[in-house]
Amino acid sequence: MAKKNAKTEVKRLPTKRQLTRRQRQQRIQRIITIVGVTFFVLIMGFIGYGYYIEHYKPLHQPVVKIGDTVFDMDYYIKLLELYTQGEDDSETWAMADKLIEVIEYGEIMRTVSPDFGFTVSTDEVKSELKRSGLPDERVYRDTISSTLLASKLLQNYFDPKVPSECEQVQVQALFVESEETAKMMADKLGGGEDFISVATKYSLEAVTKERGGDLGWIPKDFTNMFLGDLGDSLLKDIAFDLEPGMLSEPTYDGAVTKGIGYWLVEVIEKDDTKGSHARGILLGSRQEAEEMRARIESGEDFGALAKEYSQDLMSKEQGGDLGWTQQEKITSEVALALALQLEPNVLSQPSADDSVKTKGGYWLVKVLDRDDSRAFDDETRGTIKLQLFEDWVNEHRQKDSVETYLTEKQKSWAVTQVLKKREQ
Repeated sequence: MAKKNAKTEVKRLPTKRQLTRRQRQQRIQRIITIVGVTFFVLIMGFIGYGYYIEHYKPLHQPVVKIGDTVFDMDYYIKLLELYTQGEDDSETWAMADKLIEVIEYGEIMRTVSPDFGFTVSTDEVKSELKRSGLPDERVYRDTISSTLLASKLLQNYFDPKVPSECEQVQVQALFVESEETAKMMADKLGGGEDFISVATKYSLEAVTKERGGDLGWIPKDFTNMFLGDLGDSLLKDIAFDLEPGMLSEPTYDGAVTKGIGYWLVEVIEKDDTKGSHARGILLGSRQEAEEMRARIESGEDFGALAKEYSQDLMSKEQGGDLGWTQQEKITSEVALALALQLEPNVLSQPSADDSVKTKGGYWLVKVLDRDDSRAFDDETRGTIKLQLFEDWVNEHRQKDSVETYLTEKQKSWAVTQVLKKREQ
């Protein structure tokens, strides 16, 4: 039986109106897709830009340039983390202030040590990194290298420079404001009073007062290291000129700072609003102040004498002008009290002020013992060695070209990053 021909279903072509509607829907869909992708790209770009601004960019900003080498914030933060492990927040802030100096010190070790024949190998650095559990990154390699180099310099370069013995004297000393006072102290000591008691009570120089005048053994070739702030004084010269048991004559030393001064104050004029207009001269001893007062009373110019002799740096160049009492420019309470009490054109008596620092005074020095070849103990040798090393570093620091870019704001940001990480 013959099959009936199947009907061929002819697909109807879309009308022009239907085509337009479909194209419109497709166009809308494309627009939605494009807008969505664009929005996503914008969002990701915004997030990426935020990360760049908040993290990437700050970490890659230069902090300091030493010679031709630049150290960025990432280096600074990692070094700060390393140096403040186990420390509290206050120590972290304090180290942040010193860290540029630490970076400079490390750079000196790495760049200058080879000129003195000292180097470290890559294997030495890697071995120490592994032993310390530190990552193999620039900041840690630098730290290990500088530490190893410093150790080699101390042991093999500076240690041989420290002798095992040298001439030394065992010294007691005190410092007073005037020759007259020094003679009074000498009479007390000559009468049998204990040097330590006299120095503790009367010495005006901080170190000798605190130690009761006992400065211990002073090595002749290294006096500056053991006398500290007194290293530039005449003390060392006086001590090595004395024999054991001898007390020196009062010896003037203008380089030593003491914790007292004497004011001469005069009121120039008064005003109901501004108070008293005063001028003053600060001197180093009562004796000097009395002599100065006599010169002014005899007619010498106050301003000229103030410029030449006053030790108050704030008013010296202005001829002693202290300003008006109501303008709060007079910082010394003693000078202010005099200015408020005095009538115009009346010169005050010398008035002591222990809140100021002045230079100049007289030494009394006694040598208890002397040894022309006294041996150094390990602690003393170590002190000398470290001081020689520090002097060497400072000498090379002066030759360095250092450009610091770190701002207070950046420093605060760096410390904040370290503290946040520590809390995690």
